[in-house]
Amino acid sequence: MSVTLAADRLRFELARRGWSNSDLARAAGVSAATVTTATSGRPVSPNTLRKIASALAAAAPVSGVDEILPAFHPPVGAAAER
Repeated sequence: MSVTLAADRLRFELARRGWSNSDLARAAGVSAATVTTATSGRPVSPNTLRKIASALAAAAPVSGVDEILPAFHPPVGAAAER
C-alpha cells in the first residue's frame, strides 16, 4: 500500500520552515530521493508519511515567514481527489 501526499502542501510546509528536501530527509530519517518522490507527488509508504509528518510537526515554522509567503491554497479540484 502507498500514500500520495499533497505535493504542493508539502513544498509549502518546507518553505515555511526554510527547509530544503535534504533538510527534511535528515529530520525524517529518510533518503533525499524519498523526499523528492514525495514532493513530486509520487506515492510513498505509510511509514514514510509518518516520518515526514513527525519531522514537520517537530519543527516550527520560521517566525514571521507566514507574513511573507503567499497563503497556501489547494489546487482547484484537490478536495474532490481525496
